[in-house]
Amino acid sequence: MTSENGTDIELERSLEALNAINQDINLIVEQLIDEEAALHAKYELKKAPLYKKRQGVIAKIPKFWLTCLEKHPIITSLIEMEDAEAISYLEDIEIERSIETPINYKVMFVFGENPYFSNSKLIKEFDLSDKGNAKVTNHKIDWKSGKDLTATAKKEEAENDSDDFSENEESSFFCWFDDENGSELADLIANDLFPNAGMYYTGAVGSDDEDELLSFGLDSGVENADLDSGAENFDESDDEVVEDAPVTKRPKRE
Repeated sequence: MTSENGTDIELERSLEALNAINQDINLIVEQLIDEEAALHAKYELKKAPLYKKRQGVIAKIPKFWLTCLEKHPIITSLIEMEDAEAISYLEDIEIERSIETPINYKVMFVFGENPYFSNSKLIKEFDLSDKGNAKVTNHKIDWKSGKDLTATAKKEEAENDSDDFSENEESSFFCWFDDENGSELADLIANDLFPNAGMYYTGAVGSDDEDELLSFGLDSGVENADLDSGAENFDESDDEVVEDAPVTKRPKRE
C-alpha cells in the first residue's frame, strides 16, 4: 500500500511538472500568434495600393461582394433572405488599417442608394492594441421606416434583458453592426474574405483551406448563430459549397 501511495505521489508530481512545462510552451505559442498577427497586419497595410487597384475592377462586376459573402462557407450561414436583398446594394468592402498600429482597423461596407437605410457606409471599428480587451466602436445604422432588419432581434434582446443577439438563430447579419463585440467575425472579414475576395468569387478556395478557415473562432455575438452548421456544410460538400452560392435563404420571421 505504501509503495502504491508513493507511486501515486510521484506520478502526481510528474504531471504537475509536465503541466508547468506546457504552460511555458503555451506562453511562447501565444507570443508567436501575436507576432504572426502583427506581421500579417503589417503586410496587409502594404497591400493597400493593390486593393485600391482591385477596387476599380470589382466595381465593374455586378453583385461581386454579395457573391463573395454567399460563397464563404461560414459567413453564408449568417445571411438571411432579406439580408441578401439588402446586401445586393453593397458596392464595396473596405478595410482601413491604422498606419501606426495595423492590427487596429475599420470594417466599412459601402452601399449604393437602397430602400433599407440612408447610410452610404456601415462602419465598425476595432482597436486590438490591448490584447484580450478589444475596443469596439459601432456606427449607428439609419434605417428607413419599416425597413429595420434588426428590429426583431432588438425586441427579443429587450424582452430577454440580454446583449447577446446569438440567442436568436435567425438574427439578421446586420445585427453584427450593433454587437458590442463581434471581433471574431471582423477578423474573418478583414483577414480572410477581404484579401481572398477574388478567390471566393471565382470559387478558387477549396477544401485544402478548411483548417485555415475554421481557425477563425466565432464565439460571441451574432456571428456565432450558425457556425456549426456552416462548418458541417463545408465538410460535407467540400469545394461544392464554395463553387455554388446558396440558392435559398431562410425567410425572415413574421
